[in-house]
Amino acid sequence: MRRNGLRILVIIPVYGRSSLPTGAFITTAEYVSGLVAAGHSVDVVTTIKEPGEVYREGGVRVWPLRQWRRAVQASAPELVISHHGDRKAPRIIARLGRTHHLLMVHGLADDTDLGRPALVWFPSAGCRAHYPAYRGRALVLPPPIDPARYRTTPGTLVTLNGSTTAKGADVLAQVAEQMPDTPFLMVRAAGHTPGLLPPNVEVMDRSDPRSVYARTRILLMPSTTESYGRAGVEAMLSGIPVLAAPLPGIREALGQAATYIPREDTTRWVAELRRLQDPATYAQVAQRCRAHAEGLDYPANLRRFEVECRSLGATGARPAPALRR
Repeated sequence: MRRNGLRILVIIPVYGRSSLPTGAFITTAEYVSGLVAAGHSVDVVTTIKEPGEVYREGGVRVWPLRQWRRAVQASAPELVISHHGDRKAPRIIARLGRTHHLLMVHGLADDTDLGRPALVWFPSAGCRAHYPAYRGRALVLPPPIDPARYRTTPGTLVTLNGSTTAKGADVLAQVAEQMPDTPFLMVRAAGHTPGLLPPNVEVMDRSDPRSVYARTRILLMPSTTESYGRAGVEAMLSGIPVLAAPLPGIREALGQAATYIPREDTTRWVAELRRLQDPATYAQVAQRCRAHAEGLDYPANLRRFEVECRSLGATGARPAPALRR
């Protein structure tokens, strides 16, 4: 008779205490927490930022890459979960025989070959559409976003969560130059130094998300590419208005609650920011944003992902074979 929980191995670049992770890694960590809470046994192998030794965090055993063979032997996984684009994961997965594989696709990658996993997770239909050649089983499910992690009292700054052109740093610089009396905040992308910025733009290192939103009055998302608008949802949980480029993934995440502006139309970005300087207008938009974010079902997203993982186990998953060195 089969026990209730699966043995699951997650292969992910970073996990937990080893970094201040980006949205993709936070999303996976949230799903992992849901799997542990549902009674599954989860081990994680990190492929970039390696802890010195094995450690436990939140019921998960975390292994550095150099110990991946020990991780496989100790966990005997019936399901393996990895990220598309992680170049170190495939060589481990290739050694796992017929163990079921769930591939998580967090972005719109140039490499559109997803291989033949048992299941592919996408954060939005827009992201799924980017991979038309994939014909296998797919799960389109929004990232789980825990309100308790993000809710705060909004601050006073106009914020961009990223310092690259892909996140809209060029648009923020142009807008800030036209609004010298408005304070702006740019959160530095990992390993990236932004170019010359107007003096009214403060740059801060990546930090706890709540501390960023506690300084934020309005969030800008003039991105060139997004598979989902996670940062917008996070901000809206605190009633922070979001101005965003009209990308499919962002529209799926933010619906009618955001204000959409073509990223190259700097005049419109400035006009909308000035419109939100009116307290009554700001309050109305903030309420709309808060209502939208509160309508998203965080526990249901965790449950749906867990059900899909459990269903893979019910289709005859075979534990990973013993490995030879």
